[in-house]
Amino acid sequence: MKAQFTLVIFLLFWLTGLNAQTGFIDGSVVPLKPQSPLFGKDIVIHDQPDRNQRNLAVCSAFNGWLYAVYSYNNGIQPYVTFIRSTDNGISWNVIGDFVSVPQNNITTKLDIIACGNSLSTLKIFMAAATTDTTSWPIGEWGMESVVRYQGEPFVGEAFILSDGGNVANRNHYIALASDQNYSPTNANPFSIAVVYTKPGYGTKDTLKYCSSSNGGISFDNKRIVGLSNQSLEKVAISYGRSPSKPEGRYFVAWEKKNPNNASTGHIYTSHTEPNFDSPFTHPVCLDSLDPASINKFRNPVIACQVNDADNDSSNLTEVVLFDKYDLSNLKYDITGYYNLQATNHSNFKKLSISNSAHNNIQPSINFNPFDSTFMVTYYDSTTQKLPFFLNNFNLKNPDNWQIVTIGYNDDGNLSAPYPKVKVNFGQQDGINAWISEGTGGNGIAMFDASYSTYTGISGHGTGTSAKLIGSYPNPCSNTIKISFELKKTENVTIDMLGIMGQPLGTVTDQDYSAGKHIVKYDVSDLPNGNYLYNFRSGDFNATGKFTVIR
Repeated sequence: MKAQFTLVIFLLFWLTGLNAQTGFIDGSVVPLKPQSPLFGKDIVIHDQPDRNQRNLAVCSAFNGWLYAVYSYNNGIQPYVTFIRSTDNGISWNVIGDFVSVPQNNITTKLDIIACGNSLSTLKIFMAAATTDTTSWPIGEWGMESVVRYQGEPFVGEAFILSDGGNVANRNHYIALASDQNYSPTNANPFSIAVVYTKPGYGTKDTLKYCSSSNGGISFDNKRIVGLSNQSLEKVAISYGRSPSKPEGRYFVAWEKKNPNNASTGHIYTSHTEPNFDSPFTHPVCLDSLDPASINKFRNPVIACQVNDADNDSSNLTEVVLFDKYDLSNLKYDITGYYNLQATNHSNFKKLSISNSAHNNIQPSINFNPFDSTFMVTYYDSTTQKLPFFLNNFNLKNPDNWQIVTIGYNDDGNLSAPYPKVKVNFGQQDGINAWISEGTGGNGIAMFDASYSTYTGISGHGTGTSAKLIGSYPNPCSNTIKISFELKKTENVTIDMLGIMGQPLGTVTDQDYSAGKHIVKYDVSDLPNGNYLYNFRSGDFNATGKFTVIR
């Protein structure tokens, strides 16, 4: 208990002061744009080569501001660094660098989410799981906590979710989710939820869930998701909501291993029913659905549909991905299960992301509500690449994923990148973050995005004489408006493209004076679907994406 108190003091003390790549393409993947211009150069989030940066997590606020956290150890104590970007990931600024836990403890997992729809309501939540590495046989403590940041500059409050009495040298895991401003009917102003594992000593491991119905002011609902004599380890959580299911649910996936140092195990999933703060449904063991796969899964991740459209089953879609061990070839593939009736049926069907001869691990998945697609990335350790895939939320071709790029990372020096894919709510597109390996075995937090035109030249995108502001409405039905700003009179060319890069027409090709401008384009002849537009002015080139829905 003393160590818990020390952590709270540490936290509150600081808070109050506060070009597409080339390579192998899986046979199951349809090229989206083989020479996609949508990815720029790798961006170093925080250039500190003397730090071993790990446990990277990222998120986006309503306005496109991006936030990232990572952990490191200065040789004496563990630290957490909190960073923000206000220019879509081109440059990052440190908000805080603080001691996270006392000596001889390690940070085993970080997560981060942003909530609120204005600067006055913006709140950032960071979850941390830590493990005592020294005490034996019972660790003095292992802690799971959530910190709420609010205001400008940020001031925060720490919520300690668990107490001591844990097994030493057993990793703790934690994950966060929010309703992404698609609030459930019984939350005000929004809900958030956290799930975490609690190792036991002489008792069962516990999987715990806490949710907040009042915007993170308090965690007013706590439940036990599962108890097991086996080891409960990595966990994932996602919010699901559609018009026919406005109550909203939180969906959880986790792994169970026996013994706790086993390389693979079982993967389970469950969700709250019928509301976000309700009891959990009976868990479904996904690997048991395929007798050949029992006990061969690890590293679960989960994503659910969250938008204003029902899927073809008049419900919402859940997808769980994981590493699957291929014993015959001594490698891993990325595979998973999906459920088109996720709220009321356990009708899970298999899907495949990678089935090549390569070793593919560490998946990440997220749902983009703006174009109703699931976005997936993972680590191809054979080619040292990080692919990026898309599929529609109806998953009519669950083994046929569109490829945006077979490797958005320029630096191939990877060991444990654990890539992340999230949504930039300002750009309405995906972002990617991962850990590259630097000198002396130190990790380096990296960033790229499918909308990025960053070339690696200092000042590019910030000192240029042109700026692409964006397009609206998005989705659109008959007319789209594209907004841009010039610092001086220049020629502007905007071309309309299909999602495969095929030219569809020219929006404009003429000189514009300095200032902000809006051009309109008639899309009434375009069928429903996703489209691109390419903006060029002087040496500035940018690409945007929009959706036509009628």
